[in-house]
Amino acid sequence: MEQVEKEQLLSQAFPFWSKLTKEEQEQMVDQLGKIQRKKGEIQYHGGQNCSGVEVIVKGRQRIFLTSPNGGEITLYRLLPGDVCILSAACMIKNLNLETHVEYEEDTTAYYVPKQLFKAISDQNAQVKEYVLELVSEKFSDVMWLFNQYMFSNMAKRLADALLEHRALAGNDHLSITHEILAKDLGTAREVVTRLLKQFQIDGIVHLSRGEIHITDMNKLLQI
Repeated sequence: MEQVEKEQLLSQAFPFWSKLTKEEQEQMVDQLGKIQRKKGEIQYHGGQNCSGVEVIVKGRQRIFLTSPNGGEITLYRLLPGDVCILSAACMIKNLNLETHVEYEEDTTAYYVPKQLFKAISDQNAQVKEYVLELVSEKFSDVMWLFNQYMFSNMAKRLADALLEHRALAGNDHLSITHEILAKDLGTAREVVTRLLKQFQIDGIVHLSRGEIHITDMNKLLQI
């Protein structure tokens, strides 16, 4: 990636870019690193050992928690243009997030090294405020998720998951397995299969092997 492209990437990703000194901007551009991951790779994120603040430029990541018995629940997904909250969180003392990342597509990201970003953050209040806002925003999303998990019925949660995947796919034809939906919802695959079969009886979806076709959007929205 050329210097000009790096500057454009950083200026679009970070709203505080124009508030940095010329020297700080040059340091971020010069030290920008690149990460590439293959579809299907899974990584553990924990502690304060992050590489730096990542900006996703290609691909998709699924951030999830695991239980001692091997269960999973999806917290959120990262798309091109997103800043990885896991990498930003390591800038905050005593904040320890232990999660896993699944790369659902071949992914390319660029990162500002931790020590450089922290040094700039320590000198610039707007950078530090940005990190806090980023962490707070994602924490609110996770709290909403757990509220849904505790108080919404499973049919509603499944309907919301289908709507999310429809938005990701850009159409009503979803190439997705019941297992993936079960991981999103933190439940058993059998529960998802049973609900999808009921959705099909109700004329909301049509099921085939590894695929789900949404046939009645209005009914899905009303669940």
